[in-house]
Amino acid sequence: MDELFKRALKFVLKWEGGYVNNPDDKGGATNKGITQNTYNAWLKSLGLQSRDVRNITQQEVEQIYYTNYWLKAGCNKMSPIFAVLAFDTAVNMGLARVNQFLKAAQWKYPDKFIEARRAKYEEFAKYGNQKIFLKGWLNRLNALALEIQKL
Repeated sequence: MDELFKRALKFVLKWEGGYVNNPDDKGGATNKGITQNTYNAWLKSLGLQSRDVRNITQQEVEQIYYTNYWLKAGCNKMSPIFAVLAFDTAVNMGLARVNQFLKAAQWKYPDKFIEARRAKYEEFAKYGNQKIFLKGWLNRLNALALEIQKL
């Protein structure tokens, strides 16, 4: 795992925190941003029994993020700025959103990527009880915009 991935992961983990099982969060139980379903699927792929995501190890977190998000989003083939943007987006919003936002950014304008993500958050906030997450989502996005300026 390269230094850029480690830097991007450090940023992600600042926002993902520890164990959470908020009934309003559509992702369900998560620990360090890894959902119970993602953890179960990863363990199963290794021929292991399911375990409570509360007990996930740091090594497992790193392996899941590297394999299921960094590599699957193609971050290893991107410029550092887009790699960090894409990785955080994949973790926070899913892999499908990465391509949507890359297209909006014409694969070269980080600001357009960020604005497309901001617009999607605002759209999410219009539905049901998701508005309670908007401030946190936007704080994360603003911090991400500052983070990529350091690259």
